[in-house]
Amino acid sequence: MPALDNPHFSLGYYGKTIANERNNMTPNHTTPGGIDRRGFLKLMAAGAAFTPLALAGCSSTQQAATAEAAASTGTATDLAGAKLTFVGDDAFAPYRYLEVQSDGSQKVVGLDIAIADEMANRLGFTYDFEPQEFAATLASVQSSDTSFTMAMSSNPEREQTYDFTRGYYQPLVGVLTMNDEVKTVDDLKGKSIACTTGTVQNKFISAVLPDADIHTYDGGDQCLQEVLAGRIDAYLCDGAEGQSMRDANEGLVLGFLDRAETKDYVGVYRIMASKGASFVGAFDACVAEMLADGTIDSFIGQYVGEDFKWGDDTSASGQPTTGVVTAAN
Repeated sequence: MPALDNPHFSLGYYGKTIANERNNMTPNHTTPGGIDRRGFLKLMAAGAAFTPLALAGCSSTQQAATAEAAASTGTATDLAGAKLTFVGDDAFAPYRYLEVQSDGSQKVVGLDIAIADEMANRLGFTYDFEPQEFAATLASVQSSDTSFTMAMSSNPEREQTYDFTRGYYQPLVGVLTMNDEVKTVDDLKGKSIACTTGTVQNKFISAVLPDADIHTYDGGDQCLQEVLAGRIDAYLCDGAEGQSMRDANEGLVLGFLDRAETKDYVGVYRIMASKGASFVGAFDACVAEMLADGTIDSFIGQYVGEDFKWGDDTSASGQPTTGVVTAAN
């Protein structure tokens, strides 16, 4: 079973402490540059893992590489000085979560924050982080041409409304229970199943087990509490999220469904924005650069674990969706 390799993860985040941490959190996470001291402290990256952000663009080498990649997509949008908004759940470890500091304050950290911070550094934009539950996130991104979210899989339905970059991470599907380890879809038959509303896990289980006893909730923390309380048998979740929850709550059992069963429903995680958002091409080029130079793999190893890297798995396309104009089309 993959082991969590995240020195910054705060055990006990999932469970009883979540409400208190949210109550103490300062709402926005703003990249440095033209902000006050209070705003800057909200964004400080976790430990020495992050390079301090600056509004200066890429180095000359980075600029050349990014420009070349952007040219290949035909969307070399200049983002220097742009102000964007990252909308997403802050209870989605190890991608986005609150880390309690020694002074009692909280920071939003995780894989997605590290990637967004690095993109801001390379492309010269700033962003605010606005915590919202999953369903609200979709509506917020759809209604704004300056908002984006991360850790989203694309599908034909979503591509009618949103544009996506190429993928940066291949998730596993996890199943949390309080008893036997679930390894296959057949193991879920006869169980009550919790999912976060509208997620790919929700759509997956509804498609493969249409007669199952499925319960949907606004957030993963609610699904977790239902399992811990014994009201629901299993929580179908992102595998790395499930691992974080398992490690923070004694008695939970985590199983992983084989990718052969899930690959047609759960694709790679991408950055998602509203249809026609001008910055998607530049984001896609920067993701391509960060994949090529090993930056994203380094972040995955730090926040998620070596066993969760793509490796040789090519079950889902790592290319941008049709919403990103490429030289080929």
